[in-house]
Amino acid sequence: MLQREKKAVLRVGLIVNPVAGLGGPAALKGSDAPDTSIRAAALGLTSQVPERVLNALGLLKPHASQIEFFCASGVMGQNLLIEAGHRHRVCYQCTEPTCSEDTFLAAQSLLEVGIDILLFAGGDGTARDVQRAVKDKQTVLGIPAGVKMHSGVFAVTPKAVASVLESLLSHRLVAVRLAEVRDIDEASYAQGRVITRHFGDVLIPDDQLLVQSVKCSGLQDDEIALGEIAAYISETLEDDVLYVLGSGGSLQSIKRALGVEASTLLGIDLWFNGECVAKDVSEPELYASLKKYHDARLLISVIGGQGVVLGRGNQQLSARVLNKIGISNLQFVSTQQRLQALEGRALLVDSGDDKLDAAMSGYHKVLCGYEDFVLYEVQYLN
Repeated sequence: MLQREKKAVLRVGLIVNPVAGLGGPAALKGSDAPDTSIRAAALGLTSQVPERVLNALGLLKPHASQIEFFCASGVMGQNLLIEAGHRHRVCYQCTEPTCSEDTFLAAQSLLEVGIDILLFAGGDGTARDVQRAVKDKQTVLGIPAGVKMHSGVFAVTPKAVASVLESLLSHRLVAVRLAEVRDIDEASYAQGRVITRHFGDVLIPDDQLLVQSVKCSGLQDDEIALGEIAAYISETLEDDVLYVLGSGGSLQSIKRALGVEASTLLGIDLWFNGECVAKDVSEPELYASLKKYHDARLLISVIGGQGVVLGRGNQQLSARVLNKIGISNLQFVSTQQRLQALEGRALLVDSGDDKLDAAMSGYHKVLCGYEDFVLYEVQYLN
């Protein structure tokens, strides 16, 4: 158990992957490639990592006297701590542009310094580098900021990160447990299947309301229901409406029914009047397309095991894109089995826009089969 009793200062490590999440809006499926920043810049995209990290750091400002941060230099943590006004000590000097080895070495340095908890901002690739460095010797918690977040080591939102630290500062007992670090198996992905590999375990704070679960792949029992969903969608498509077909295995069944065979599992495709008009679009391409069409609908699936519908693997669906489509034009898609696996937990939205997330909260229709809808809660964690 982690317990704060007599120790006056909470020692918090911070590692920031400055390019995390850039690959999502750019339709690159991840941010691991060395040219991610260049390709994203060519599309006019900038990283949302600073905003998400500053969100968490800002909520911790009332507790600044009780926290001492230990970090990597520059864009990997120091700059954001300066901006947020938190006292800190640099323990690792990174070189720019940064790479995954910087994350690994920074995590090793923080482990050697001796900290209470290590926060890192990024996705599954960043989690792998952290796990490789600390194994099960250090409690960690991810600030969700990547494209791929299949691992069960991330808080559900940046605000949830602050809530965990506030629990420690309030001397409440916070249990810890081992959680899996997972990432996409590249060989399977090349064959058109999203299968994750287990790369190891790390210790995380054990709060099921604040920390996301490991993403689950679709089960064979889902196949019939997915076929029914695809058939219903195919038969009810409206003329002169742009359909934005989201990412994931559930949507893949719908895409196949429409004949969009060349789509990638993590891509977002556009359908209009009987044909696919664009495949694997980036966020700027999607937003530009929405300006050309009078009416649009978004089909979006539930990530198995996590219940996250926005902010995980579909960063092309930015706040401005969602506002342009309109909340009333969103159609959530899931099998009943996937909803039942959530054991009553609400679906989660994490678009990065507090106002939009709050507006999306409430009960929404979820398509679960042929003419089969259920009402299910969508929740914004504030």
